[in-house]
Amino acid sequence: MLRQSKKGAFLAILLSLLFTLSLIPSAAAQDESNAQGFTVTMTAINDSILVDGQAIFELTISNPNSYPEKFRISAPDIEWSVQSDPLYHYFSGVDVPAFGSETVRLLFKPAVPFTPGLRAVNIVVESVRGEQSQSISTFVNIRSAYPLIMEYLAAVSRIVEIPSQIDPRQEFVIKVNLINRNPKNISQMRISLSSISTALVREAIVTDLRPLENKVVSAKVRLDPLTPPTQDTLKVVIFVDNKPLEPTIFEKFEVVSYSEIKPLKSEKRGSFFRWVDETAYVNDGNVKSQKVVEQQTSLLKALFTKSTPKSFSISKDGKRFNAWELSLEPQETVVIQVVESYRSIFYLFILAIIFLLLYRFFQSPVQLIKESSAISYKEGGVSELKVVLRLKNRSSQPYVKLTVMDRVPMIAEVEHDTMGTMKPVTIFNDGRGSVVKWEIENIDGQEERVLAYKIKSKLSILGQFTLPKGSAAFFTEKNIKFVTHSNTVTIKP
Repeated sequence: MLRQSKKGAFLAILLSLLFTLSLIPSAAAQDESNAQGFTVTMTAINDSILVDGQAIFELTISNPNSYPEKFRISAPDIEWSVQSDPLYHYFSGVDVPAFGSETVRLLFKPAVPFTPGLRAVNIVVESVRGEQSQSISTFVNIRSAYPLIMEYLAAVSRIVEIPSQIDPRQEFVIKVNLINRNPKNISQMRISLSSISTALVREAIVTDLRPLENKVVSAKVRLDPLTPPTQDTLKVVIFVDNKPLEPTIFEKFEVVSYSEIKPLKSEKRGSFFRWVDETAYVNDGNVKSQKVVEQQTSLLKALFTKSTPKSFSISKDGKRFNAWELSLEPQETVVIQVVESYRSIFYLFILAIIFLLLYRFFQSPVQLIKESSAISYKEGGVSELKVVLRLKNRSSQPYVKLTVMDRVPMIAEVEHDTMGTMKPVTIFNDGRGSVVKWEIENIDGQEERVLAYKIKSKLSILGQFTLPKGSAAFFTEKNIKFVTHSNTVTIKP
């Protein structure tokens, strides 16, 4: 009986123990589910450093849970070299008790060369047990090793003034506004002005600045007029006691383009019906330019005008112009030469006079002109007509022993009883037709003789026919013989 009661007590204790063990995991799980997020704060001890200095912050981690926690600290930014004080906190982690907090001092040093200004610092804190993490950021002011402009000069809206667009033909002014912000006397201040991409600007201004003084200093700059269009940046460095002030000032500017093709000089000369007009044009600019040059002319004048280079013609408002399209590089020149010459007309006039003189010289002084008149028709054709020969001495010199002969076609015959006042000496047939011959003793200067006879066709001539040329032979008083011929005469029914 006692033995059974011991056995029952043992079983009761065993069941109680198993029940207790079964409750332990549930409690742990409930404790885990009741865990709260931790908090992180960062306080700056030194957040303004030189480019090679070290920033100091205090990181406080608060654990709101009922159990201790371990937290690890990391910095994702490779631009910073991070350490902790003590050192093991950063590498091994930070133990924070339940419902407690722990403060860690973090040291930040630039791992790359920063330019002066504000830089962000990012820190990640991660709970080892709860697998929770938080990120926190702060800023570090990176200061130059050189003194700052603001330490010497009061802030103004614009310290440096330069025209945004610059015409290289005109002088421009660079102004620097200076206000001494403290009672210190600056005995020497040097301001360096230089362009970054080109050597357009290379100036320096040396001045002093009394305590609390306000002044504007300037530099006048003149560029080469042929400076091509470009965009550049003016770099301004202010030196006090030969130490540069930070930051360096940059101002953008632009050299603008311009071009103008204009006449450089003009010269006119001429002689003996020939005139030359030369005009030189130049591109007075810094870029290539094109222009159409015009010169008024007329259609008649254009026939006697040539130009170099060759022109083309245009019409505007009813007027005619010679035009040239010029394309010139900067400072390139071209000469347009216009030659107006009427010598060809003069030469043609001289040739005409020479031809006329030669014609008069070689022309027979005695002219024989053949005509027809009193034409009679029969049965629709020509049956009869009168032939007139005019013998005219066009010179003032008399001629002697004149023999005039005229041939009659075989289709017709001479009517012997129809001769004029001056009878022919003979009429004969030479096998090709009848020949009428007159002998005249002499003919005075400017004298005219008229010879006439009639011919009658053997049959009515229905179609067109031609009377052949007559001839006249004569001699000068020095027995020089000349022969001249008349014209032909065409008879149309």
